[in-house]
Formats: sequence, structure tokens, C-alpha cells
Amino acid sequence: MKDDARTKTGVKKRSGIISSIMILVSCTLYIVLIVATVRTNFQYQAMVTAMDEYIGCEQNAAMLSAGSDYLTEQVQSCVATGDPSHMRSYLTEANVTRRRERALKQLGSSVSAKTISYLQEALDRSNELMDAELYAMRLTMSAYGYPDAALPQELLEISLSKEDAASSKEEKLEQALDLVFGTHYQFEKDKIATDIRRFLNNAVSVTRRNQQQSTEALHKIMTIQQVLLSLLLVQSVITFFIIILRSMHKQKENKVFISQIIHSFAKSIDIKDKYTNGHSFRVATYARMIAKKAGFRPSEAEEVYNIGLLHDIGKITVPDEILHKPSRLSDEEFDVMKRHTTNGSEILQAIEIAPELALGAEYHHERIDGRGYPTGRKGDEIPQVAQIIAVADTFDAMYSTRPYRKQMPIEEVVEELKRVSGTQLNPRYVNALVELIGEGALDAG
Repeated sequence: MKDDARTKTGVKKRSGIISSIMILVSCTLYIVLIVATVRTNFQYQAMVTAMDEYIGCEQNAAMLSAGSDYLTEQVQSCVATGDPSHMRSYLTEANVTRRRERALKQLGSSVSAKTISYLQEALDRSNELMDAELYAMRLTMSAYGYPDAALPQELLEISLSKEDAASSKEEKLEQALDLVFGTHYQFEKDKIATDIRRFLNNAVSVTRRNQQQSTEALHKIMTIQQVLLSLLLVQSVITFFIIILRSMHKQKENKVFISQIIHSFAKSIDIKDKYTNGHSFRVATYARMIAKKAGFRPSEAEEVYNIGLLHDIGKITVPDEILHKPSRLSDEEFDVMKRHTTNGSEILQAIEIAPELALGAEYHHERIDGRGYPTGRKGDEIPQVAQIIAVADTFDAMYSTRPYRKQMPIEEVVEELKRVSGTQLNPRYVNALVELIGEGALDAG
């Protein structure tokens, strides 16, 4: 007897040590997973920032180009027509609107000095052209005989050369036209455009390099996350079997341990899909209530609950960018999402001691009319437990708040359940759920 007691004590100690090790391993993996998730968010923000900076560069380059082109348009119109309103518009742009200068000031502080230098060169060239442009307008105003009193200070500060001052109206206009329409002027304008292109090309190069670095970092981190999730899954399965082996001679403890593992699996689903946190537990609870209402024995209803907890286990295999996408999925993305049913079934089929766990995972998206997935089963071809979970899953999807949609009013939920009864969902279990709602037995959202 004493030897048996010592043996049992030793087994308990070893079991306690193993359990402590498994808990330590699990905590370590979760901590590393959290760190990896934080790093993923950081790299994603880095990619967004890089793109925002490029968009800012593009917008400011367009602003400088527009300001320079506007000055050219106004000075050419002034020289060609002699209309002083174009001169005033020119000076308003140069001194008040100042789009060219604002374009440089609005560049983000993280834009490299080399990148900025190209846009600065474009501004410098544009400023150098202003000397010729102002002189051309001074010549034009002189040719048309506008008195000095009618001219702005900027033009009064410009003195015509003796030769130009003594020339005829036609000569002054010809000289002015050559200054703003001639080949030298166009050559300088082309240089400004070239500087702006160099600025954008450099910005594109920097953005591409930054995004490539972030993409590579994201790929590495996501690989680590996948490995961690796989390790967590393996660790959970190992823990599951350890508990089964430890509790083979203790039926009550066996049920407790199995329940703990199933809940651990369910929590891992919610960790993977943060936007539907608590969904697995709610669906399982509703499914158990529906089963009881439909006349299932308590032990059968409890089995429905456990299967319901793991109905979405396959979502741990769905890439984050698809699982967390806030907008409508593409056809290709939806095909990947639909695989969570078969993937979940494959995961749970490995647990040979409880093969029924795979039923909810594989068939909870089948429809009574045969238009569901993954197999297109219909009617009684669909396991009853999967039909119950489908009703609970549909109810929770409508009666809980999501990032893309608020919780539906209970009246609308009931109306929609009745509408799809007999086509998507089994009427027997829909009626059971509607009765529970009418009794006030459900509290969701």
C-alpha cells in the first residue's frame, strides 16, 4: 500500500512537473507571439508611412510644378497681350500664393536631404527665371506706355538697359517675347521639369527600398508567427494527450481536462481572430441551449457545446490579411477563407479519442438546400450537431457588433432567421432558437 502511495505520489509529482513545463512553454510561446504581433504592426505602419511620404512628395512636386507653370502662363500672356492683369496675377502667385515655396516647406522631415535637393534645384531655377520674366514684363509695360505710377514696386525696381529703353515699341515687344518664348527660356523650363522628375524618381526609389525592407521584415515575422502558431497547436495537442493519459483512470477528471483543452483551443481562435473575440464561446453556448430546447439529453447537449467551441479552429490557418480584412473579400480570398472548414476538420481528426469534434468544424457552413460548403451536403446528409451550430453561428453573426457592422436589432435577427429557415437552416432548430429568444433566455452582443 505504501509503495502504491509512493508510486502515485511520484506520478503526481512528475505530472505536476510536466504540467508546469507545458505551462511555461505555452506562456513563452504566447509572449513571443505577442512580441511578433507588435513587430508586425510596427512594420505595417512603416509601410504605410513610406507610402504616405511618397504621396506627399508627389503632391508637393505637383504644387511646385503648377506654381512655376502658372508664372510662365501669366508672364507669357502679359507679354503677348500687354494686359497688366496678367502681371498682377503673376505677382500674386509669386508673393502671396507662393505655391513653389510652400511645396518645399510641406515636405515631411523624414524625406532625405538628397531627395529634397532635387526639388530645391527646381525652385532655384524657377527663381532664376523670374529675373527674365520680370524684365520681360517691364519691357512690355514700357512698350505700351504704361506710366511708372501704374506699375508695382517689383517692376519699378527693374531698370531697362539704355539700349532697351531707347528702342522702339516693336523692338521692346520682340525682346520681351524672346525672353519668355525663346529657346533659352524653354531650355530652362525643361531643366525645372527634369529636376522635378529626378525628385520623384528619387522619392520612388527611397519608398521602394523602405517598403522592400518592411516587406522582408514582415515576411520574416509572419513566418515566425506561423511557426509559433504551429508550435502552440502542437503544444496544445500534446497537452491534450497528456491530460487524456493522466485521466484515463479518473473519468471525472478526464472530462474536466478535456473541457479545459477545448477552451484553450477556442481561446487560440479568438487570439487569431481578434475582431470576433468571444464568438466561439457564444456560438457554443447558444448551440447547447438550442440542443436542450430541441429535446437533446444533457450529455448530448454538452457534447454539442464542446463541438461548437471548436467549429472555427480552422481559422488559425487563414492568413491574417484575409481574416482581418475590413472590406469585402475577393473571390480568391473567399476561397481561402472557405478552407477553414476542411482545415479545421483535418486538425481535429488528429484527435482520435474524440472524432466527433471534427463534425462542427467541417459542416457548419453547409446549407439545408445544398448550396453551402465545403461539400454541398443537404438536408439530413448534414450532421445534426453541425445544423445546430449553423443556426447558433448565424444568430451570433447578426446579433453581435463587428468592425464593419453594428449589432442588428433582435426583431430583425428573428425575421432573418425565419426567412432563411428551410433553405439555409434547419427549421426545427430555428424554431427552438426563436422560442428561446421569445422567452428572453438569450443575452448576446
